[in-house]
Amino acid sequence: MHYIMKLRYMNKPSKQIKLGHMTYLNSAVFYSNLSESKYSFHPYTPREMAKSIEENKIFAGPIPYAEIIRLGEKITPLSNIGVACKNDAKSVFVFSDISISKLKFRKKKIIFAVTSHSATSVQLLRILLRDYWSLENYEFVKEGSPHDASLVIGDPAIEAKKSGLYKIACDLALIWKELTGLPFVFAEWVSNQSSLEESDILSENIKNSIKLSNKNLDKLARNFSGHFFDKNEIISYIRNFTYILDDECRKGQLEFRKRLETLNIWDSLY
Repeated sequence: MHYIMKLRYMNKPSKQIKLGHMTYLNSAVFYSNLSESKYSFHPYTPREMAKSIEENKIFAGPIPYAEIIRLGEKITPLSNIGVACKNDAKSVFVFSDISISKLKFRKKKIIFAVTSHSATSVQLLRILLRDYWSLENYEFVKEGSPHDASLVIGDPAIEAKKSGLYKIACDLALIWKELTGLPFVFAEWVSNQSSLEESDILSENIKNSIKLSNKNLDKLARNFSGHFFDKNEIISYIRNFTYILDDECRKGQLEFRKRLETLNIWDSLY
């Protein structure tokens, strides 16, 4: 279930600049104070958003860091704006009924059902399975398939944890911090390079939206309905994230990239 802000997607004038709308709760600060007369908002999962920017269907949006590595010079980062965690993420979990530390001692291959929404979390799991859990005997399958453990991100992860369907919820950002001592950057805003001037203007507008959102978190929290957090939980959750990527976040990105480059190439299931 997504926490969808009360943004209007239909009947937008063609002169508006198309932005990818990350509908996860942790991205609400980006959009809550952007002009709906200047920008139109198009909802995508993180993986879909990267593809839409690559195909020039939208001008800009926050995309998974693994996709940024893949796209390289085809895209332009927007002035250090992203979604990072300096401790736990509270919405990127591997769920199971038996801990991974215990599962790895089973003789049979361990099956992980992985999300279709984002490549970064899947690659992070691959790194942690090798470098933290020292686990090699595993296989990834599509979500919904029979499994021993399940990787879920974003609002669906919040819903799954609240529901208590699994006994164990392992926060991957927290495991990454234990392993490296560094923050983890899940996504970063990029544009498709069609207008560098407009990219600069958008960067300033998003930064302003973040500042205003943080000053008025009570108001922002009221803009959501059907959620699994109460107002105070929403405020605490949003404050848990870092939205302007500092030097430590950049070190975390570099460490992730270095570790990822030492893994065998893995073709996406989706």
